[in-house]
Amino acid sequence: MKKYELMTITKVNAGEDKAQELSNWVKDLISAGKGKVLNSSFMGKRKFAYKVEKDIDGFYEVFEFEMEPKNMVNFKNKLDLSESLTRYLVTVA
Repeated sequence: MKKYELMTITKVNAGEDKAQELSNWVKDLISAGKGKVLNSSFMGKRKFAYKVEKDIDGFYEVFEFEMEPKNMVNFKNKLDLSESLTRYLVTVA
């Protein structure tokens, strides 16, 4: 399994409770893809350097996890479908 890092930005109008729900949903997605969450860090509400989709801030969270590379396509597709995410970035750790 490869190690990955995922940073998510949840829309601020969704609220902090929704950001926590999204965090749990992402952890479930990782588990469903036969992956393992190594660490997660909720960084709270942060201001953007520039407007993104008419928003000026969002809730940030970073996940460190392991997953087989063949399962990453399905994982990213499910992240793309989330309406609560402003942005996300997956990198190989």
